[in-house]
Amino acid sequence: MAYQSAYVFARLGSGERRLAGIITCEPPLAEFVYSKEWLAEPEAYPLDPVNLPLVNRTFRTQNPKGTFGVFTDAGPDDWGTRIMLMHHNSSPQNEVERLLRTSGGGVGLLEFSLSRSYPRNPTELPGIELLDELAAVAQKVQEHEPLTPEQLALIEPGSSMGGARPKVVVTDGASQWLVKFSREQDLLDIPALEHLTMALLREAGIRVPAIAIRTLGAGRSAYLIERFDRMAGQPLHFVSANSLFNTSRLRRVRDSRKNPYSYVNLATILRKHSSEPVTDCRELFTRMVCNILLGNTDDHARNHAMVCSVNDRQWRLAPVYDVLPTLGGVRGHQAMGVGTLGADATPENARTLCKLFYLSDTEAQSEIDRLRGLIATLPERAVKAGMAAGEIHMLEGVLNVNA
Repeated sequence: MAYQSAYVFARLGSGERRLAGIITCEPPLAEFVYSKEWLAEPEAYPLDPVNLPLVNRTFRTQNPKGTFGVFTDAGPDDWGTRIMLMHHNSSPQNEVERLLRTSGGGVGLLEFSLSRSYPRNPTELPGIELLDELAAVAQKVQEHEPLTPEQLALIEPGSSMGGARPKVVVTDGASQWLVKFSREQDLLDIPALEHLTMALLREAGIRVPAIAIRTLGAGRSAYLIERFDRMAGQPLHFVSANSLFNTSRLRRVRDSRKNPYSYVNLATILRKHSSEPVTDCRELFTRMVCNILLGNTDDHARNHAMVCSVNDRQWRLAPVYDVLPTLGGVRGHQAMGVGTLGADATPENARTLCKLFYLSDTEAQSEIDRLRGLIATLPERAVKAGMAAGEIHMLEGVLNVNA
């Protein structure tokens, strides 16, 4: 019989685990109740400021996964699920079982257990010096080759981070790094392109974690980004914009002011819950315009988030992650609503509702012009990074700087 309930643990600023509540899933329905201990804790924070405010009541939701999005955020996505299934003889029968199997391995600070006393300790992460060996194991997984128990034990820790690309989490002793590998079907050097793009976003004034690029064997590379949710002395609770939106189906609404799945709705949430609403909304506008100009149409709501500093319980827009030009996809529309013309991928559409991001029309146009010039330098940077002429040509065809 499948487990339907689990205890949810969160961390305080001291790093101490505390029982935050109980999640019960009977798909498509789910319930969550905060524990009395968490409600009485002076340093407690809501696990989701929009859908799970810190009050004593039973919260209910209904969606295909049968749970609240903030808990799904802490579980594995495509790649992590693939690794999980290689390790177990049976598939999890529901979301609770999936979260129990990968507790502590996903993004953020949440952990799950069948015991109300404590969750199991996550498996120790591999060291960064094992990166070449990890890349070889990840390649075997992509080629559907069986792994030895030792290889599976090596790659499983940290594999529960979201996303479909092959990835691992490693440690250098001081920090944790998410490492993304290339794939056989990649049209160009995706790790190198993501590294270049993120460096460009930092120049644009967007908050980018520490990043690095590593050359591996056989002409491949790996992209590294420091985990901003696990930085020493500054643990961050994570909830994706997708979870904040809490909509299980996309609504076809042209005007983004009426579309819950939009940058505008995320700006509305930031205005209400961020400790720095003006700064965060302005940065969100910059990110939105950069995605348009980059031709990044994979800017769905799981690629945006808010984080809560558990030290002072302040919410902010999360540092940027998972941004690069989308190759081979459908162009012309962003994944989320942009302006009065819906998801149309034009800077002019972004400017139509700029006031909701604390920008005047003049300020918005000035920012668009600045970013257009910056994004246009990406092909030149790719040449200097050693990307091939064919790759550069493909990249130039994706960029939307002339929109």
